[in-house]
Amino acid sequence: MSDVVSLAGVLLTVICVLLFAYCCSRFLGKSWAKNSSGGSLKIVGQLQVGADRQILLLRLGERNFLIGVSAAGIQMLAEIEGDFPEETAGQETAVQNGFQELIKKYASLQEKKKGKADE
Repeated sequence: MSDVVSLAGVLLTVICVLLFAYCCSRFLGKSWAKNSSGGSLKIVGQLQVGADRQILLLRLGERNFLIGVSAAGIQMLAEIEGDFPEETAGQETAVQNGFQELIKKYASLQEKKKGKADE
C-alpha cells in the first residue's frame, strides 16, 4: 500500500512541476512580447528565396536595410534609400511585387559594379 501512496506522490509532484513550468512560460512570454514590440526595428518586407533562406527589408528609424538570412548566418546586403510602406495583410501582394522589383534592381546594380571592377 505504501508503494501506491509513494507513486501517487511522485506523480502529483511531476504534474505540479509541469503546471508551474507552463504558467511561468505563459507569464514570461507575455512580458517579453510587451518589451520587444516597442522598438524602432520593423520588418517592412520579406522574400523567401530558398528552403532556409530569406531576404528581409528592415526599417530602423528612418534607415532601410536589405538583410540576407540563411542557416549560415545573417548578413547585411545593402542600405536602401527610399520610403517603403509597411506590410499589412491586404497589401501583401503589392508590397511583395514592389519588394521583388527592389531585389531585381539591387541585383542589376551589383552586376554593374562587378562588371566595372573586372575592367
